[in-house]
Parts: sequence; C-alpha cells; structure tokens
Amino acid sequence: MDIPPGSDSFRPKPVRVSQLPHYQQTNRGAGNFGRGAYHIGSGQLLWNTLKETFYEFASISKIHGMYYLQKQVTSGLMRLLWIVIIAAFFAFGVALIFLLWEKFIDSPTRMTIASEMKIMQVPFPGVTICHPQSVMDYKAQRFVESIKFPLGATKDTILKNLPSLGYFTEHQWIFPRPQDLTMIDKVLQLNNYTIEQAIDKLGMICEDFIVICYWAGKKFPCFDRHAFLGWVGSTSHYGACCSFNYHPNVKGDQVPYAINTYGIHGGLSVVGTGYPQASDGKSGALYSEGFMLMIHHPHDFAVEASPLTLLRLGKETFVNVLPTDSRCSEQVLALPQNQRSCLVGGDFQPPIANYRQPACMLECLRNEVHRKCGCHPFHLPRQREAGKDREIRNCTVYDSICFVQNYYMFKRLKCHCLPACSDVTYKTASIELDFAAKNFSINPFYKETNLTNFEFIFHIFMSNQVVAANRRIVVVSWISLLSNLGGAFSLCLGISVLSLCEILFCIIFRIRKSYHRLKQQHEQRVKLVAPIARLQRFDLNSKPRIEN
Repeated sequence: MDIPPGSDSFRPKPVRVSQLPHYQQTNRGAGNFGRGAYHIGSGQLLWNTLKETFYEFASISKIHGMYYLQKQVTSGLMRLLWIVIIAAFFAFGVALIFLLWEKFIDSPTRMTIASEMKIMQVPFPGVTICHPQSVMDYKAQRFVESIKFPLGATKDTILKNLPSLGYFTEHQWIFPRPQDLTMIDKVLQLNNYTIEQAIDKLGMICEDFIVICYWAGKKFPCFDRHAFLGWVGSTSHYGACCSFNYHPNVKGDQVPYAINTYGIHGGLSVVGTGYPQASDGKSGALYSEGFMLMIHHPHDFAVEASPLTLLRLGKETFVNVLPTDSRCSEQVLALPQNQRSCLVGGDFQPPIANYRQPACMLECLRNEVHRKCGCHPFHLPRQREAGKDREIRNCTVYDSICFVQNYYMFKRLKCHCLPACSDVTYKTASIELDFAAKNFSINPFYKETNLTNFEFIFHIFMSNQVVAANRRIVVVSWISLLSNLGGAFSLCLGISVLSLCEILFCIIFRIRKSYHRLKQQHEQRVKLVAPIARLQRFDLNSKPRIEN
C-alpha cells in the first residue's frame, strides 16, 4: 500500500503475523483495535479543535500574558497561575468599561464658566412683594359694615371666621369647623363675592403699601400702565401679592426688560408703608411685621424656590441681584432628554414656545389639587387652553378643609419638572440698615415722604456690569467613550481594536478550518488502519496454530 508523504499522515508500523496475539493483549484495555482507538466522537473532535486553535492563537497573539499559555512554554501550576492573572485583569477591564458606560449614560455633560455677559444681555428680574397676613382687622371691620348677613350670622361671628379665607395659603394650627366655613360661604354668596374678590377687600393690595417708586434715580408712577415699569396685582403661595416686571403669561419669544445701569441707585428703589396694617390681623404665613420680597425671572410665577428677603418696617434694605445665564451647546441639545437633564419647547407635543420650570411645578401642583380637592384655588394660575370638558369649578371656603388636611402632602409633592436648557436664574444678597441716610443724603429720594417706623425702603439692583455665563458642554461623547474603552483594555491586557479583530477571526474562521482539517486527518487514519483491524478480527475468529 502506497502511503502519501506528509508530516500529518499516519504511518503504521510493520508487524509480523506471529506478533498479533501480543498486540491484542497489549491493547485489550483500550478496546478492539481500529474501533476504540481511532473512532473519535464529534464532541471530542470539537474539543481538540478548540484546544489547537487556542494554542495557535496564544502563539501569535500580542495580548499581554497569552505567551505563557502556550503548550510548550508553561504547564501545570504555572499555567494555572497565568490563567488566574489574565482572568483577573480581564474582569478589572470589564468593571472599568461598566463604570465608563454608566458615566456616559448618567452624566455625559458638565457645566463650565464660558465667559461673562453684559447686564444688557440678561433681563432685570421680576419682583413680587407679599404681606404675610391674608385678612387685615381694620379692613374686616369695614367689610362687615357694608355686607348683608345670612340668617343666623352675627357681626362678631363673621369677624371671627373671616381669617378662614387664608386656609388656602397658610397652615393654621387649629382645624377649621365645617359650620364656620359654610357660614363664610353663605356671606360671600349673599353679597356676590368670589374668594379672590374677598381677599382683595380684606387683604393687602399694591396701593395699600407702595408709596414712591424710582427707576435708575428717576421717579416714575408706581401704578402706571407701562409695559415693564409698573406694579400689578398678583398671587403666589402667600396669597394676594404685588409684582413688578411681571409677565408670566407671555407667549412666544418676547424679549424681557433689561437695563444698562448698575449700582445701588441703578435699579428699582421703592418707599413703602406698613401703616395701618402693622401688627394687624389674626392669620398669617409669617407672624412678624414687614413684607416678604421674592426675586424671580420676569416670565415666571413667584414660587417657594424663589430667593426670599424679609423687608422690615423702619429699615432700608439693599438687595443685590446676582444673575446667572445658563445655556447648552448644540451637542448637548442633540442628546436625549434623559441625558441632557433639561427641557426645550420641542420636547413637548405639541411644541411650546417658552418652557419655564416654575410654570411646570405649579401645573403639577394644580393638577394634584384638582384631583384631590376637585376645585381650583384662587392663588394658582389656571391652565391657558382648557377645553370645556376640562373646566373645573372654583374652590369655595368650605373646600379649604381639603387644603388643611393635605397641606404637607402638597408640600411633599414630587413633580418631574426639569430645568430649561436656556435660562437665567437669580440669587440675592441683602443688607439691612436703619434710616440714617435721610439725615445726610442730598438725594431727593429720601425727602419724598416723612419716614417713620412704619415705613420701609428697599433697593433692587445689580452690582456689576457683567454676569456669569455658564455653558453646558458634552464631556463624554461617542468618540471619547471609545477612546476610554480602548484605554481601559489597553491598560489591563494590551488589547486594541485589532486584537478584537484577531479574536473574531479565530472564532469565525480558524475554528472552522481547524475542525475540518482534524476531521479529515481522523478519517485518513481510519482508512489506513482498517485492513489491520480486519486481519485482527480474522485472527481472533480462526485462532490457527502458528509454528515458529
């Protein structure tokens, strides 16, 4: 029989016929000759293929540590040690990749101070002043003198229970009695008053405490119908308030009012009075004399997150406003909403022109009040475009029981309102002084009125010509993420993208090629040994006597 040459070809050793019984006994433990020794299953063949491919890859790979896994380099305990080392660094690399991916998903951006902007490029803030008490005693006395009484009500009982109008915005320690609230409802219905109209009659309005107004050193009418310079009535979580430069219902991209002056007398200066409402009233959000001043964006409603300053009677308060302009780069705006952590008008369906976070917070609170109490309170803004099927009734005084019962629940309400991607926010720093300047200053502002312990003065201004401009930029992009991933695996195992291609090549092509080659070699061995196997079976069946 001619055997083709080749290093991988099987070459049987010549055996005498007389030696066959000896070979039979030698190979009895391994099974019948030709069937047990050379018939390999597909599972064993696949395992041999994987081992051969792995050793071949270890000999050519540039991955750190693979050299020591070659068959002829290490064995036993030393090879096991290197397997543990490589596996540990591989796990470390996977952990680094997981951390990098989490950073890419959770915080792909960061805020940087890009530059400074001129004060002309940011709006002058909106100003809201509220008196802490909803019902004034002297106004309540006037009110009961001019109204009709329902059956069973007296002047004293009405005066005693009129402060219950403040239950919508204040937390009272005494739980209201339903019969008292019902009586006040009857009083309002009999005299054709809504709660909002009654609050205006019994509480503080702008004309009650705003006396003199100056803008950048020039006097102007406090209640003139000016587009920007003028005080108007408003509401907040404190109830009835008075606001300046206040345009929360603006539509479109209306440019807010900006100034080109700075310094103490470069903004708004106001003289107010606390007479005769000082120390007057039985209910209030703040049991103190004075007024509460809130600074906010001119397109925002005054909310609890607005910076708050207490204006005390007999004092002059200087409020320094520190605006910050925050915007996002085009790369940040291109990110999904959950990654940029801010909102633009295009994120809504249908898109809106001017998204404001405080408006979103108030809408969330309003919807919860509607769901819980079934009515709309006077101090919350109504929905701009409410269909007839979504109209909801105004709250009555009796409905204030729901507000008292759910006061802390409304305070703990979680609203998913992200900030606007482009916004101007304000912080304040205030200084309070006694009325000393009136005796020494030549400024006519201090000579406008007779300042007593019932008056108060406040100045709202920007102290610098420039403001901080923050820009949110992309820190972890896809390019930087791939670079970081490559750096992590290069640090641990020296793996690059080319190494991954080598691994894929071995898995896809080399394993298949090695499997077919080993299978072909096995079939060739079986063909060469088959004649000897038949001769063995013939010898076992006939068992002839052989003489030497």
